[in-house]
Amino acid sequence: MFVSVCSQGAQPSYDYLPANEVTQLDLGEQTSLALVRSWRGHHQYGTAILLADLGQHADPSGVTAYLRRHLNDKGWATISLSAPHAAPTINHKTDAEEINKAGEQQLVLKATQRLPHLSPDEWQNLRQQQNNQFIQIMDRLDALGQPYPGKRMLIATDQSAGLMIQLLYAGTLPKPDLLVLINPYLTPAQDNAHLAEQLAQLAIPVLDILSPDATPNAIATAAERRALSPQNQPLRYQQQPLALNLDQPSAWQNTLALIDGFARRIAKAYP
Repeated sequence: MFVSVCSQGAQPSYDYLPANEVTQLDLGEQTSLALVRSWRGHHQYGTAILLADLGQHADPSGVTAYLRRHLNDKGWATISLSAPHAAPTINHKTDAEEINKAGEQQLVLKATQRLPHLSPDEWQNLRQQQNNQFIQIMDRLDALGQPYPGKRMLIATDQSAGLMIQLLYAGTLPKPDLLVLINPYLTPAQDNAHLAEQLAQLAIPVLDILSPDATPNAIATAAERRALSPQNQPLRYQQQPLALNLDQPSAWQNTLALIDGFARRIAKAYP
């Protein structure tokens, strides 16, 4: 059983989890919750930090929750974090009292124009808020990961993955030992256009996982991400397509196998 996606600004409830898995993070004027699970078994590689898509809590149904519960048996402690808020969705609802009389002009946009979303200034302000929250959260991971020494692996999905690329490229986050990206992309389009180039500049072992149901923005840069990756350096960048959509449990298992294999190769090459 998983909690439902919480509304922006609301704290999710994890009362179905053991109390020792839930940790509160103080982010100044706000708080966030992190879910921590210890490694199990013979191997003890380090800590895997998980971030679902923007706007999602630390235990969303799907691949992130599956990895959070199954990487432990592969030798990784897991710390799953609530992601920063996503951009607000456009509300197309029109209240009855706001509907004008028939014949009056309703729209000033041409039929070929998209409805306006956020202005450039609004995007910039939102992105700064997201970045600040990411940085605040990541700054508090040292204490959470202290009982689990070793490598640090960062696993991020969708727009959270895109923001991780941006922040690591800008040098505003400490570099993990391994970076796993699942369908990385960003909106607006101008930010997405720079991701492949920024990713190629990261001197980090990267596993880039692409599923058939990835967003068009993630698919649009996949070939460029692969083309710009360091050539003849298999331990630097690896792109892996999934055969199944990420709403399929079999795809979660394949994702776990890909991450486990990649992590083992990196651990062997860089013990």
